Amino acid sequence: MRVFGISDIGLHRKRNEDHFLIDQEKNFFVVCDGMGGHKGGDVASQLAIDTVQKNFNYNHAEEIIPNLVNAVNSANRIIWEKGKIDNTLCDMGTTITASVVYGGQLVIAHVGDSSLFINKNGQLKRITLNHTLAEQMLLDGLLKNEDMRSNIYNHILTRAVGVENQVEVDIYEEEIQAGDWVLMCTDGLTDLLEDNDISIIMNRAEDPEKAARELLELALQKGGYDNITIVLLGI
Repeated sequence: MRVFGISDIGLHRKRNEDHFLIDQEKNFFVVCDGMGGHKGGDVASQLAIDTVQKNFNYNHAEEIIPNLVNAVNSANRIIWEKGKIDNTLCDMGTTITASVVYGGQLVIAHVGDSSLFINKNGQLKRITLNHTLAEQMLLDGLLKNEDMRSNIYNHILTRAVGVENQVEVDIYEEEIQAGDWVLMCTDGLTDLLEDNDISIIMNRAEDPEKAARELLELALQKGGYDNITIVLLGI
C-alpha cells in the first residue's frame, strides 16, 4: 500500500483549519476540517487528530469498530470540554473521517462533511454521507440532486465532533483489493471538483503523490476558496 497526504491553506483563507493523520503502523488514516471561533477550528481539528491517534489501538479485527468509535467519542468529549472552559474556543468543532485498512477490508468512521471515495475498476464511488442540512433535505425529497452544489444549506452541518457532549458516529465497511484507490478529503476539494473531475484523475493515477497534487492543483485553479486536504491511498 502506498499513501500520500497534503494540506493547503487555499487562496482565500488566512489560516488552515484542516489536519490529517497518516499512521502506517496501524494502517490508520484521518482527515479533519475544523470550524468555530477565532482560532477554534484549528484547535478542534488538531485535538481530534491527537486524541484519536492516542486512543485508537487494536490487535484483532473485531476490536477495530468499537475502538474506532471510542476514539472518536474521546475526541468529542475533549473538544467539548475545552470549548466550555475557554471562551475563545466556544462552539468549536470539527469533521472527522477516519479509515483503517485491515486485510481486504476498509473500516470507516465518519462525522461531518469531509468525504471518502473508493475508485475501483475505473468506477468512483463516494462512500460517506455528508451530515449537512442540504443532504438531509435531499434524503427527505425536499431538494433535487442537481441543486445540491449551489444550495445555501450545503455547509450547514447537522453533526460534528465537539459541538455537543455526545456525537453519533457513522461506520462503514467496504471490501478493497489491489489496484483500488481510496481518497479521503475535506470539502475544500469536493466543493470545487465534480465527481467526474476526480474520477478522471483517479483513473489515470499511478503514484499517490502525483495524483494528490494534481487534484489539489485543479481545486486551486477552480478558485481554492477553502482549505484543501487530501489523503490518498493506493491499495
